Amino acid sequence: MDSYSPIPRPELFFLADSHFRDRRIPGEADRRRRFIEFLTRIGNDSAVFLLGDIFDFYFEYATFVSKRYFDIYHALYSATRRGVEIHFLAGNHDAWYTNFLSDDLGITPHGNDLFVESQGRKIWCTHGDLFMPDDNNYKTIRSIIRNPLVIKASKIIHPDLMDAIAARVSNESKHRNRRSVEHMAKTIVAKINGDFFAKGNDIFVMGHVHYPLHKSTNGKDIMIVGDWIRNFTFGRLKGGRLSLEKFTLEETD
Repeated sequence: MDSYSPIPRPELFFLADSHFRDRRIPGEADRRRRFIEFLTRIGNDSAVFLLGDIFDFYFEYATFVSKRYFDIYHALYSATRRGVEIHFLAGNHDAWYTNFLSDDLGITPHGNDLFVESQGRKIWCTHGDLFMPDDNNYKTIRSIIRNPLVIKASKIIHPDLMDAIAARVSNESKHRNRRSVEHMAKTIVAKINGDFFAKGNDIFVMGHVHYPLHKSTNGKDIMIVGDWIRNFTFGRLKGGRLSLEKFTLEETD
C-alpha cells in the first residue's frame, strides 16, 4: 500500500482545470480574479491541492518562466507566505516544471498521484487523465511528451515558438474531444467500489473532467472537482467531511 503523508490542517481545498492562458481571452480576466480572490479568502492554516491544468500551458526553461501568469504567481506566492500549504499536481497541460514553483513560490509540486492523510481520512489525489476509459492513444502520447529526453531536447525551442505550438495543439485537442463531460464524469463515478479505492484510501479526488460530481457510499467518497472555466467548483474537507462547493465573488452573490 502507498504511504500517506500527514497534512494536519483543519481545512483542505481541492481544485483543478482553470486552464489559464492569456487574460485577453474573453472571460479569462474574470476567471483569474475569482481564483485570486479564492486564495485570499481561505485561512492561513489551510492546505490547497491544485490538481492539474491550472495553466493551459506551462513549460519552464533554465532561466525563463512565462510572464503570462505573473498575477497567478503573485497570488500563489502571497498565499504560501502567509502560511497556506499549497500542493501542485501535474496535469496534461502543465507537467513541465523544474524548480520555480518550489524555490520561488513555496509550492510543493508532485509529478503524478499524491496520497495524504488528514482529519482521519486517507485521500488519493490525482489529475485524472490516466483514469479515462478507452484512452490508450493518449497514454502513449503522454509517455512520450513526459520523457525526460524529449523535455530536454524541447528546451532548444524558443519560448515564443513553444508557446505557439502548445496553443495549436491545445486547440486541436479540445476540438477533437467532443464527448459529453457529464457522461464521462458519471462513467467514472460509477466505479466507486472499483480501482479508485485500491490504495487503502477512503477518498478519491480528481480533476481533468470539467464536470463537478461527488458521490459518497459506505463511508467512501469519490469526487471530480469540476473546473474554473464555467463551474468554479472545488472540494473542501473540514471536520473529516468532504463537500463539493461553488465559489462566487461577494459582489455577485
